[in-house]
Amino acid sequence: MYAATLAVIADWIHLLELPAVLIQPRGADAHEAALTVRMIRQSLRAKRIIATGIVEAYLPALERALQGRVPINRLVTYLQPPPEDPHIWLDVSYVRQSAAQILRWAEQDGLLTLTQRQAWQRFQLQLRQVQVRIREARRTLQGKTYFAIHDAYSPLTRQLGMRSLGSLDDSQGTRRFVHQHEHEHGHGHPHEHGHAHDHGHSSTLLALRHLVEEARREGVSMVLTPAPNSVATTIARLLRVPLIVADTLELPNPRHDYFARLLGLVEALERAAMLTR
Repeated sequence: MYAATLAVIADWIHLLELPAVLIQPRGADAHEAALTVRMIRQSLRAKRIIATGIVEAYLPALERALQGRVPINRLVTYLQPPPEDPHIWLDVSYVRQSAAQILRWAEQDGLLTLTQRQAWQRFQLQLRQVQVRIREARRTLQGKTYFAIHDAYSPLTRQLGMRSLGSLDDSQGTRRFVHQHEHEHGHGHPHEHGHAHDHGHSSTLLALRHLVEEARREGVSMVLTPAPNSVATTIARLLRVPLIVADTLELPNPRHDYFARLLGLVEALERAAMLTR
């Protein structure tokens, strides 16, 4: 059995008809997850741990805890060219390379049989179908500009010919403004904070105004967010563009496998573009 650090990796392993346990904590992405005793115990039962090696912040701590008893294999070591963006699961070429590497490990471990070879053929067919779908969607999405709350989408949106204006991660002043905006519209008493509040309001309002002005100049056609939230809603309303809840595939979703989720993301982006024609 293999241990997968991310739901997408576990999906790839299962689609290749190999056994895997997911050690990613529920409700937490790998950027933020802290190592737990449960994760260590699950890892110790595995033959090897398969990770991206880019997004899992807890890997050094896990390595120290395991003391060499279970190897941690980082997919990023085998990807060519080396990825510039950590979200490798949204780049079809890296997905193919990752799955091929998983099969090489399976062969080393004596787990590669006719079943896995046939699963690999199916996996490649699904990848080709995704590529066809991306080419079709590109006709609608090419040249569209978007703003993301957290831009994990860029490996895919680049393939679709889209352009990112950045993300809220780079615009903390905007985030502060939105929280103040909610506070002033029915969630508190803005005058309680006096001059300090007025000063903070002015600076964050200015940050938001600059963002909105730039977005309008650049012709932003949609705001993307992994989950509904007030920040995304406010920005989309100010820009008068659709707010699209778009899956980044970072959190586990037991109802849908990797390929269904990836195609769902492409379709969500395509629908958004249709709304802005």
